[in-house]
Amino acid sequence: MIFDTVGRKGNPVIVMINGSYTSGKSFLPLAQELSDDYYVILPTYDGHHENGGIFTTRKQQAQKILQYLLGEDIHEITLLHGLSMGAEVALDLAYEISVSKPVTVKKCIFDGGPFFHFNPIMRKIMQKKFMKVIHDLQKGSFEEVWTQFQNNKMIQWMAQGEISSYKEMIQGMAEAAPYMSDQSIRNESDACYTFDFPEIPKEEQKKYCFTWSDDEPAYKSAKKIRSCYPEARYLTAGYMGHAGFITKKPEEYVEFIRSEVTS
Repeated sequence: MIFDTVGRKGNPVIVMINGSYTSGKSFLPLAQELSDDYYVILPTYDGHHENGGIFTTRKQQAQKILQYLLGEDIHEITLLHGLSMGAEVALDLAYEISVSKPVTVKKCIFDGGPFFHFNPIMRKIMQKKFMKVIHDLQKGSFEEVWTQFQNNKMIQWMAQGEISSYKEMIQGMAEAAPYMSDQSIRNESDACYTFDFPEIPKEEQKKYCFTWSDDEPAYKSAKKIRSCYPEARYLTAGYMGHAGFITKKPEEYVEFIRSEVTS
């Protein structure tokens, strides 16, 4: 795992955890908008960078982020943010912190998390779908891949049709793809669809904000999440597809983050 940072160390800390099959650098434009006031930490998962080994489990990634924070003598996080599968990693990290209490977390945003626990057959199906996506990204130039992705049914399903605003995100996936082994792809797919809903104290839940687009497939997990974490806040962002708010309205998203931090 590697970590990029933006802003001055000593400023309030924001940790932003990216979605599946991409890198922390996918958050760089947004992090730069926050860098005058915050120290933004962007992890990149194992198996997604040179000499990065293999992506193993969601929980191991969360533990490595915590180890990094402690190694950097960081004991307070102003905002813990996770997008898509990164929301699941962030919630695992929040749980670990709630148990061991080595770090204080003031606020959390879990955006577009697919908080599902699929059966083995469905997990195999998702592994095959992601395997095809990543193998396609490993072929040819990005522009060639991007042209193919205009008609990729899985990407269209996640984006709910319009995918032009996802170009930067997919470029991040293309940059990470050469380092991904098939084992990493399978493990990461399973990490995405085996969420186990850890028990979190009610006082900690009050720090949490879960948000989705109204039409994204991951929103179907909201009912279960609400039942497990009733003290959290829940927001929907309109009909923008998976991770649509951050990709389609980035300036508004920066203001959303600032408002959550200061509320």
